[in-house]
Amino acid sequence: MGSDHMVDEKARLIDAPGSVRPYSGEGPSGPRTLHRLGVALLAGVLAVVVVALATGLMTGRPVGVTDNGDGVRLFCGAGLVPATPTGQANWAGGVVLDFVAGGVPCPDPAPSSALALLDAAVGGAAGPWALTELGWLYALAVAGVTVLGAWAATAGGLLRAAVLVPPLVPLGDADFSRFFLSTYGEPAGMLGTYALCVGTAAVAVTCPRHRAARGMALLLVAAGGLLAATAKTAYAPVLAVAVLVCVLTSIAVPGRPRRWAHLAGPALAAVLLAASVAPLASAQAWQARHYAWVNTHNLVFTLVLPEVGPEAATAVGLPAEANSHAGRAYYPDGPAGVPGAEVIAADPEGVRNAAWRTLVRHPDALLQSLGIALQSTADRELDYLAGEPWTPATRPSRVVAPVGAQAATAESLHRWLDEMSRPWWPSLLAAAGMALGGASFRIRSPLARGLGRLSGLAAVTAVGLALVAVLGDGFFEIAKHTWLSAYLLDVALWAAAGTLAVAVMLPLRRATARGTSRTVR
Repeated sequence: MGSDHMVDEKARLIDAPGSVRPYSGEGPSGPRTLHRLGVALLAGVLAVVVVALATGLMTGRPVGVTDNGDGVRLFCGAGLVPATPTGQANWAGGVVLDFVAGGVPCPDPAPSSALALLDAAVGGAAGPWALTELGWLYALAVAGVTVLGAWAATAGGLLRAAVLVPPLVPLGDADFSRFFLSTYGEPAGMLGTYALCVGTAAVAVTCPRHRAARGMALLLVAAGGLLAATAKTAYAPVLAVAVLVCVLTSIAVPGRPRRWAHLAGPALAAVLLAASVAPLASAQAWQARHYAWVNTHNLVFTLVLPEVGPEAATAVGLPAEANSHAGRAYYPDGPAGVPGAEVIAADPEGVRNAAWRTLVRHPDALLQSLGIALQSTADRELDYLAGEPWTPATRPSRVVAPVGAQAATAESLHRWLDEMSRPWWPSLLAAAGMALGGASFRIRSPLARGLGRLSGLAAVTAVGLALVAVLGDGFFEIAKHTWLSAYLLDVALWAAAGTLAVAVMLPLRRATARGTSRTVR
């Protein structure tokens, strides 16, 4: 990202004596502080309104995500008890909004940054507590990230705040924002990913001499990567991208040679990696204690056996008879009567590693699996997870198909995939976003360049998340596991559209400016 400095220096030469430019609130050395502050605060207000409307917090008709059994792993750690007749929230048929706070936390909750945010929302309360308080916390956090990102992005011009539009627009879709009213780890992952996108966008529209702005943007990138990866270990690709952005970003040091500009970013990347080791190790150990055999069962039976073929069973150490259950997930029936299930239970890590080696030897199967994972992002509605609030009159969900139509068996999965009208669209969008990200290095307009790079970053991260999803749990509950990828593909699409819009508008603006200059003369 060091080429930004040269591009901005060229841009300053455009303002030759006698030229006429539309007023943009910029002083001799950039936008005025008061104008930048106004734009940042306005962006923050817009962000909180977008999230509050999408989640129904502002209208009094909240929309969230019902607990499928994952939520209790977090809210028990905050000492919360659902205010339902059974004292449970899973598969209640609706989103349990009312809890009783002040209970004794469970001894082994899932380690997650989402639990820290839930604890902050509870705030030591005792007695009745509403999940809407957590929703407002996330809405305000999104606003705070937006304010900081807009402040940083406007260091080179007020119009550059438009680079934050692509990350924010998808949050107006309830399919994404409704997770803010849930007790899952996903909302913290979304918040962290949003901060990564906002911070990267701000980096992309500034140059090394914007030291304070870039420093703020890099802190957003680092904090976002750490928050997302520690929300769920499956979101580790967000952390990897955050580290890469930090390493590639330069910040000028006054009075020092240019090489000093390349120190701050890598130093922050090193700190970020060091800070992530302990929480990621703790989360991975917790996952291994509770779900290692479940995840490996899903990987082998829903992905490896169906995609690689019959020879895969013996390749991963299972009997050939295991092929009779190819395509069947661990839930809802469990491992009873499944040939080879006892092998997985005895050594889940060894079987998982063998499954990964088998996929490496069959790259066509791995590529096909990645394509299915990306295709699943088209169904981000997750209809099997109710969004309406639970009431005493709500009928409990039927647990016969607890993961929706898409993942209980291979037949239901492919029937669901075959119903999609444009199965190729997500993969095409990911490829186009990455191509635009690469091409953005030849774009001269800072805003168009920033949007192009954001599109590329969002697409790369979406593909990384989809790959980790299938390698971690096969096709089980795949649409939920690629839900964050779906958000990022929307970001990539909006950023690409913005790049094209700026590319069309910029020549028109220059032509208008030249016409005005001739008139003045």
